Amino acid sequence: MKYILPFLFLLLFGCADDDLIDKEINHDIIGMWQLEATKISPGGIVDWTLLDNGEVYDFRNDGTFELSKWEGCKSPVLGTFAVTEERLYLRFSCNSELIEPIYRISFDGKKLILGFIGCIEECSYRFKPLN
Repeated sequence: MKYILPFLFLLLFGCADDDLIDKEINHDIIGMWQLEATKISPGGIVDWTLLDNGEVYDFRNDGTFELSKWEGCKSPVLGTFAVTEERLYLRFSCNSELIEPIYRISFDGKKLILGFIGCIEECSYRFKPLN
């Protein structure tokens, strides 16, 4: 009887699902995207504000990404990501601090729209494909 609990612990937590390890990501987000416009509302209705030389995300099908710049971080920023139909989860380190932003994800034609989860008003970012 005293061996049942350790056995169950090993059975439940000691095994990994090989299908989840080294699984290639097949999603429309894979590729390079440059920020071209933002829609940040301080409390009212706003339209897109165009940007010059916005940051570039390079999402790779192995679940890693490279970001050309993130305010206050040494560039380039390297990290990992996960994506569902509606959410983009990023994870990277900035000056020894773990950053894990979550975005709503959608597409408008060929444009990628990321909406920051946690904004009370609108916080959207529009990206154009580079490849």
